[in-house]
Amino acid sequence: NTDYFNFYAHLDTHMALLRDSVRTKSFRDAILQNRKFFQGKIVLDVGCGTGILSLFAAEAGAQRVIAVECTDIADIAMEIVKDNRKEDVVKVVKGVVEQVELPDGIQQVDIIISEWMGNALYMEAMLNSVLFARNKWLIPGGLILPSIANLWLVGGNDPHRTTNLNFWRNVEGIDMSCIRRQASQEPIVDCVAVQQLLTDECWIHSTHMNMARNEPVAFRSNFLLTVQRSGVINVLVLYFDVGFPHDESQVPVNLSTSPRSPWTHWEQTLLHLDEPLFVKANDRVRGVLGMMPSELDRRCMTFQLNISFRGDRTRVESFKSFSSTG
Repeated sequence: NTDYFNFYAHLDTHMALLRDSVRTKSFRDAILQNRKFFQGKIVLDVGCGTGILSLFAAEAGAQRVIAVECTDIADIAMEIVKDNRKEDVVKVVKGVVEQVELPDGIQQVDIIISEWMGNALYMEAMLNSVLFARNKWLIPGGLILPSIANLWLVGGNDPHRTTNLNFWRNVEGIDMSCIRRQASQEPIVDCVAVQQLLTDECWIHSTHMNMARNEPVAFRSNFLLTVQRSGVINVLVLYFDVGFPHDESQVPVNLSTSPRSPWTHWEQTLLHLDEPLFVKANDRVRGVLGMMPSELDRRCMTFQLNISFRGDRTRVESFKSFSSTG
């Protein structure tokens, strides 16, 4: 946990988050377009960072906002709240959500807001802190923003894959080929262009925030990808989207990290294949994707990928494991 919290204690980390306008505006719109949900309510912001979501909630008319942040950024959040003259509404609490008590004798909250999502949705494992807060403080029928999160998979081609792996064969005359295997087993966070996609998307997993159990995320999901155009699939791409509660009179806010959507700081998570698939339109790629916490660090994830493909040029039955710990 120390490395995780240290990362989020740096201002440049928060600048990158705030500069992600898709992320920030999605939360802003989900809150401010649904003011009637917030007016007169008690709101809990889990992992508030600089406190921007808490300030949106205050602007939407919340009676009280409790902003919990465990890193030293909490001290800066307090200043930001004061500079924006919201200290009578927003109270910053410094500490881990599993260990703090809510101020002023508050025992329940009406709404929980949190930007908990990591790469490939579940990396970083902040989800469990939100579910802990839900179980401890959220009133029956209370709201959680976002309310649902979905993980998706699509097949594509990474034109730089071979070049990146071959780099290790000769580094200024030194053979570092032994690194190739480890490098090939790491999920890579990168921006995938729409032109690289070769299949349709397949839903992999969802978390409904009001119903999910507070336990480590672990699942195995079957997938079927239909090829849309000829090419070589050498990577499977993971991305996610989240949805928010909304008034029936409002257009729903959806935050997507798809390659087909505007860029976000999450980009996409790439699982590279050892055996490329030579495909043509209407071919089908079947498989199973498993995802579970790493044995070395619960905030990192292990991916287990089974692929079954029979095409005109290649037949592949393969298994590969990836770990975000390297």
